Amino acid sequence: MNTRKLDDQVQSTENGSIEVPGTSQNVTATTSAASNTEFNTVFNAEELGRVYFIRHGESTSNERNIFAGVLDVDLTGFGRLQARQAGVDLKKKGTKFDAVYVSHMRRARQTCEIALAESQALKSPDIPVQIDHRISEKSFGIFAGRNLNLLRLALGYEGFEEMLHSHNEAPPAGEKIAQVYFRAARFYEDKVVPHLERGETVLVVCHQYVLEPLALYLSGLPPTSYKHLKLPNGKALSGVELVKFRDKESGGAASVRKEINDLSIMWAILIYATAFLLGSLVGAISASAGGIPSALFRSIIVACLAASTFYTYLDIDFAASKRKVTSTVKYLVYGWMAVRWAVGLFLIFSGFLYQSEADLYKVLWVLFWMVPPALTSPVLSVLWGGNLYPSALLSRTLSIVAPLALLATLKVANLPINVDSLIFFGIILILGLAIPGAIAQFWRDKSPVESNHHSKNWKFIGVLAVALMALATGFQFTPATFLSDIFSSTDTARSLACLQQLAIATLVFVSMRVVATLTSVFTKGKLSKAEARDAYILLVNPNFFLWAALFIGVSATTSEVKYAVFWASLGFFCIPLIEQILFMNSFGNDILRETLRSSRVATEDIKKLFLQLDTDGSKSLDRSEITELLGLIEDMTTGERSSEEVRSYVTDYLFNILDSDGNGTVDLAELEEYVSTYGLVANLNVVSATASPVGA
Repeated sequence: MNTRKLDDQVQSTENGSIEVPGTSQNVTATTSAASNTEFNTVFNAEELGRVYFIRHGESTSNERNIFAGVLDVDLTGFGRLQARQAGVDLKKKGTKFDAVYVSHMRRARQTCEIALAESQALKSPDIPVQIDHRISEKSFGIFAGRNLNLLRLALGYEGFEEMLHSHNEAPPAGEKIAQVYFRAARFYEDKVVPHLERGETVLVVCHQYVLEPLALYLSGLPPTSYKHLKLPNGKALSGVELVKFRDKESGGAASVRKEINDLSIMWAILIYATAFLLGSLVGAISASAGGIPSALFRSIIVACLAASTFYTYLDIDFAASKRKVTSTVKYLVYGWMAVRWAVGLFLIFSGFLYQSEADLYKVLWVLFWMVPPALTSPVLSVLWGGNLYPSALLSRTLSIVAPLALLATLKVANLPINVDSLIFFGIILILGLAIPGAIAQFWRDKSPVESNHHSKNWKFIGVLAVALMALATGFQFTPATFLSDIFSSTDTARSLACLQQLAIATLVFVSMRVVATLTSVFTKGKLSKAEARDAYILLVNPNFFLWAALFIGVSATTSEVKYAVFWASLGFFCIPLIEQILFMNSFGNDILRETLRSSRVATEDIKKLFLQLDTDGSKSLDRSEITELLGLIEDMTTGERSSEEVRSYVTDYLFNILDSDGNGTVDLAELEEYVSTYGLVANLNVVSATASPVGA
């Protein structure tokens, strides 16, 4: 193991920060001398002792595709399962630990506690689990709590990679990779190496953006060599294994696969829309009246939905889903679906719409309002910053109930629709949803680490499956006469039918979104922003393929019916692209406002907060007042407060730095000096020579 001393490159300043000699704010990784001597990665210390690293199990932020950083989030049920698996792995290895170090954050401490309880791997029950701030997660600044996909879209792929994964760039009010590298390396030198030199075994439980730079350090590489890896949650890796994992994942096919995976997810909605339009164009140009053979088309749809469902359900914990969906969002979505059904049934049975088979398209558009949300709703939720679970649970429930209700409605209404066509949707539910979903959930339960790692690396397969489905749908449902009906009409009635159905489709899609938007406005404060996004998705994203199954059963397909299905399919695959652009612009504006606000927050703002808390006019704050000050600072920066436990820990740590005169209080001058150097974020990522880990 590389045990070169950081003192040759890094020195600790008086207030405890780590700096590279000869630099100011930009931490430059000029470690050529050390790299030349240790580049061959001789694991000297591990010849005597051994160190194991565990990245915490899946957290609630991992599950929802958002950055956590300094936000103190919990493990999910799946994350706890991964932590237990880490403990099982340690037990199989027969490892016993002389020392354990963990980040102060809950997700890391929970992982450590579960893994140790499962493995019973402490040499003595008296060995303390020690907290060290230097292995806390990288600060993502104002990006904390933000959706990864929307952030990629707002910044662009290159901009995202530069700001998040470049060694010398950082999000606004956030931390650079180089800074994480040096604090993690300092921790390793100070705490781990002495144990290894005594032939002891050490466990370190922390975070992805700490372990990745640490793998560089152990390889004898500088921060400039950093590449983002997809480090698995809940997997115990020795120092040697961590370095080998970095070598394997940072180049060659693994690096290409990562980029393909990231780009396909980032541009998924655009890929779907493009695929549909391409299929539609080919269908229109070929003027093939027959299209894809019906059996083949259905097979493509079922296979593609199965692949998409499998990769979506690998990331969903349905066992805990009911606890993660509030009654408010349930009542809201179910209530609107009930209203749609009440209005739809009235229109169908009143005889107002349907007089003859020529009016069948009117009934089909009413049924379009009545079908349940699409099975792909969870995908949109993850991409657009939703809560995930309302989309997953409610779309699944409604997709089981609604077809039965539709079957009964069509039987009673005696419409010229062959209800046996709904058998196709039954096949979709079984082969495209139930079986692949069950397989995904079974694999999650049996192999939580491997299934999660597979999902992270191969999720683009699910994206490509939906793209193929869109391509086939565009080709299949584009009328052979579409181009002539639009540009050079040879049949006036058919051209009018095309434009008529376009107008109706526009009315239907717009009205759905108006209702969903007004619902979001009127329920503001009752639903979280993420839940409101899920409710919107569920209300505007009808299950096109259930509805299309009805079209397949129509005995006489008029031009109106054909164009109704075409415009509905186009809206289903293409309108989400417009919505994503709007969401992305809104998200980008939020980020810009947050960045500007963060840049304006300066020492003067801290002085106002300080004086607000200094009720006795002493111009100093005690520990409890500093704890409250940290909460106010979090309100101004991340927008979300840490737990009392974490803020108490941060307060204890900061006192070691800020209370320079040792009088038990922090003076305004001391606080202003700290803020002028580090900014507003209560930064744990500075190293104090006097600070010591706190026993857990």
